This record gives sequence, structure tokens and C-alpha cells, in this order.
Amino acid sequence: NATPPGQASIRLRIDAGSLMENEDQLGLAHFAEHMVFNGTKNIPETEMLRILERLGLAFGADANAFTSFEQTAYMLELPNTNEETVDTSLTILREMMGDALMDGEAIDAERGVIVGEERTRNTPQLRVLKAQLGLLAPGQRLSQRLPIGDLEVIRNAPRERFVEFYDAYYRPSRATL
Repeated sequence: NATPPGQASIRLRIDAGSLMENEDQLGLAHFAEHMVFNGTKNIPETEMLRILERLGLAFGADANAFTSFEQTAYMLELPNTNEETVDTSLTILREMMGDALMDGEAIDAERGVIVGEERTRNTPQLRVLKAQLGLLAPGQRLSQRLPIGDLEVIRNAPRERFVEFYDAYYRPSRATL
């Protein structure tokens, strides 16, 4: 980028959002967004954030993600474009997109984080949106697939359901860098 000089923004979009979820997966697109930061085949759970921090990225400010109805996007704001920073960042993204562990213990630990997000996002504006979608798209997936999902699924889905969603959508043909 010319402004600010010497920095780069990387965006990786996965063509997978809440509209792709099955009834027993409501909320797993968003949950998968969290889980890819929780360990991969070659990067242990506790190491990923440390690696990003060593490169000068702060989780939340410089390394973040979001899930919508149609996509999940991962964002890295690189403080510099030296070879190590760019190569390591791309390696991390590649690991997240193809080799996430979806470890059962890590899933269980993350459930409370997702439940907490649902609680803080359950605002009057969200309730109005739900009512509007129910009125404008009754019986359609759009009105039944808000990205935060269903608390029953979030609290109880077995690891296999996470793996099914991840394996179905986290692959090169559904990714755009």
C-alpha cells in the first residue's frame, strides 16, 4: 500500500456462510471462523497468536474475521511487507483453511465464547432484524440462518458436525485471496 507505506492488507474469503448450514449446523459457520485460530496440523493452538504477535499483529486489531450469510472472511493487517512477515502470514492462512484441527477440547472451550457473543449481540436492533426477515422471507433460509446460529447447536454439536462443515467448505475452490 502507498498509504500507509510499507504495509499490506490480506483478505481471504471463504464462500461459506450461515446460508450453507444444515439444520444441525446452525451457527457452525461462525464457530468454524473461531476454530481455525485454535490450532492446525503444523501450528499448535497456543502458538498461532504468538506467531502473529511476533510479526507485529495484534489479535482483533490486525488479525480478525467475520461470518455473514454468504461468506466468512479472514483479515490480516501486516505492519510491513518483509519476506518473513508475508510468507508467515500466508502460511498461517493456508494452515487455517486446510488443516484446522477442530480439536474437541478446543471446541468445548470455545462454546462459552460464542454463547457470550450471542448474549452481547442480542440487541433490540437484532430482534428487529429477525422480525423483518421473518416478515420479508417467511420460511426461507435467510430468515432462519442468522450467522450467530442456534444456542442449542452451539452448546451441544459434536466435533464431527464441525468437521463436516469445515471439510465441505474450507477448500481452494471456495477460497479467494
